[in-house]
Amino acid sequence: MAEVKIPDMIEAFGFPITLAFSESRKAYLSERISGNLWEIEGGTFRLIRHFDIVNVLGHHETGLLGIALDGEFEKNGYIYCYYTYGRDLKSAQNKVVRVQIGKEGKETLLDNIPAGAIHNGGIMVFGPDGNLYIGVGVQNEIMERSQDISWLGGKVLRITPDGQVPADNPFPGSPVYSYGHRNIFGLAFHPETGKLYISEDGPDKDDAINIIEKGGNYGWPHKTGFSKNPKYIDPIIAYTPTITPTQCCFYGGDFYFGSYNEGSVHRLVLDKKNPARVLKDEVVYKGRSFGTIGVFASPSGDFYVTTPNKIMRFEPK
Repeated sequence: MAEVKIPDMIEAFGFPITLAFSESRKAYLSERISGNLWEIEGGTFRLIRHFDIVNVLGHHETGLLGIALDGEFEKNGYIYCYYTYGRDLKSAQNKVVRVQIGKEGKETLLDNIPAGAIHNGGIMVFGPDGNLYIGVGVQNEIMERSQDISWLGGKVLRITPDGQVPADNPFPGSPVYSYGHRNIFGLAFHPETGKLYISEDGPDKDDAINIIEKGGNYGWPHKTGFSKNPKYIDPIIAYTPTITPTQCCFYGGDFYFGSYNEGSVHRLVLDKKNPARVLKDEVVYKGRSFGTIGVFASPSGDFYVTTPNKIMRFEPK
């Protein structure tokens, strides 16, 4: 696979969120506050799309959030983007659109995803089944709706690359794949088991790494962490005090995720015979507190973190 080269550090001004790597020595970057989608090649940035995002002042988590490259990206040039739009926060919604390199316009695949100042989720990943998985949060004021499978907030959603509901989704006609989530900041598929792992933020305790089961209920707001209640699925690991786990990836069979609060990257070494069992949790990168938005591994094995104003390459300790 071709090597993707990004300089060791790039300063940015639009709040970098997600890096996505192609097989043709290119990377793609979403900027939350600017609404800009960039192509990076040989250290050069090229603006390929701007999204009209909701205009919000003060602290917020809205804007251009997750991006994902189509499984046939080298042939069709499709990039999937999740962003917040509207006149103001009262009218704001999130949507998933598909754009194509070299062409104007965008195709809306999923709209009317609940939005708010925080807990918009928005990170996406394609699964080994070829479907697109989307993490969505729920606002604190309406947290009970996380349990409502007719509503899209507080869920993992699953759609086809064309925006249809897969016939084998757990709730007929609905993109909802799992529910009872508070806020999802990262999704990654295990390279051998094909299971979806997510990083999820608790309130004042019990940040969690969860393995997603079809139709599974993860308990929010009725429980956090390990409840041993058969109604709900427990995480594989939880963190109190909270560390705010962010975007994640698998590399070499290990699970890596960022911690916003710590400004760090954790590596979870999983039991090969039972990948739901954590053998070791170690910090392999340490930056500034309140800073790691996500961790990404390029096809050539280079590791990067995004922060509110930078992209930085690092070597895991």
